[in-house]
Amino acid sequence: MIKSFFKKAVLALSILPLVSCGGNNSSSNVSSSGSNTGTTSSSSTVIDDSPVTLKFWNGFTGKDGDGMNDIVKAFNKAYEGKITIQVDTINWDSLFLKLIQNKGKEKYSPHIVAMGANRLAQMKSKNIIREIDDIVEYTEAKEEDYLSVSWNAGLLGDSGHRYSFPLDVHPTAMFYNKDLISEDEIPTTWEEFEKVCKEKTNTDTGVYGWAIPNMYSITKDIFASMLLQNGTDMLDKDNNAIFNSDKAVEVLNRLQKWKYVDKISPSSVGTSGDLTLFNSGKSVFYFDGPWSINTLKDISPIDIGVAPMPGSTGTNGISYTGSHQFTLIDCTTQDEKIKNACYEFIKFVSQNPLEWAKAGQVTAYKPVHNTDEYKALTELQPFTLEAENAKVGNIDYEYYYECYNYMGQAVANCLNDSNLTAKQSLDSKVNLFKKFLNEQ
Repeated sequence: MIKSFFKKAVLALSILPLVSCGGNNSSSNVSSSGSNTGTTSSSSTVIDDSPVTLKFWNGFTGKDGDGMNDIVKAFNKAYEGKITIQVDTINWDSLFLKLIQNKGKEKYSPHIVAMGANRLAQMKSKNIIREIDDIVEYTEAKEEDYLSVSWNAGLLGDSGHRYSFPLDVHPTAMFYNKDLISEDEIPTTWEEFEKVCKEKTNTDTGVYGWAIPNMYSITKDIFASMLLQNGTDMLDKDNNAIFNSDKAVEVLNRLQKWKYVDKISPSSVGTSGDLTLFNSGKSVFYFDGPWSINTLKDISPIDIGVAPMPGSTGTNGISYTGSHQFTLIDCTTQDEKIKNACYEFIKFVSQNPLEWAKAGQVTAYKPVHNTDEYKALTELQPFTLEAENAKVGNIDYEYYYECYNYMGQAVANCLNDSNLTAKQSLDSKVNLFKKFLNEQ
């Protein structure tokens, strides 16, 4: 499939004119008439013959990172002598710290960053990322061709300016051990899930229904999904933290009860302990994002199946999801030629979505979902089905990510301590989040 990248891109480059336009500085602009408008015609193009090197940061440290690197290699070959993408793969937390520390420092900043949608408002508030309203025209993108949750994620503020372009959606789904459960037993509701886990747990053989992690972001996302399924959320419409509501307490009580009372999980599941137990055949279920598909296929000795998270599909189904988005850094992309070169790369990735799907992500671009090649990615289909109803939350809120982390800490603390009540844990973190806001 990478060969098809080359054919498409080389053909595009062979038929598109190279236009150089003057201006008040060294930047160049392109439009269908060659005027200095900064817009592009339906046949977007690299602006002149001088080569451009772009720095692209992302946090794809797993198998999805290998897939993205292959896409970049294909792009660099297709645009050889015109645009070169240099990839820097950085742990997500370190990536954002570097962006903040290097704000305005062109020498130390990238041009393009793939980031989670829940970080967009934070980066916008710090003037790190820029508006990219014209990317829709440049890439000839149509809203109806993209999963709505990913398309709308990039529209921030009352004016609805676009600050990012959708790459994927990555909800949490349920992996299961086919040797421990039949297809007919797969739960679609949390009530069914609880029943199955109790039936399958056998402490004599050391088999558990679900090894519930003490400290892991996936548990936080499951909690967020269960809030949505119970008609509530992390924040209300005015962005007040409500993850300590009565319904939220009920949800966390349930998770804690599963672990310490029903004992469908070991009482202590350390870092990656849930994955270790699952791969050793000691846990029926394992929850994770689509990026784990290829890793599990490579390392797991068991026969694995995948199903949507309980409560996430059907008429009233919903779940929490993340979405990777392409952004442009403000201090490095003011030159029109640089900006358009960035758009060329984003367009290239968007028009070749199957490769990103193979890397283990639900592509934001919907038409590919109906192709035989995409449908052949069997393990990705439950994630895709779930993505149709998924929600990212009110990511337009400047402090969304901080609130999300406080909520996660509350969930982790409660699941790590049988003596800490759900209400105590949630109330404590809501109060700390309020204190954080007062200090801003």
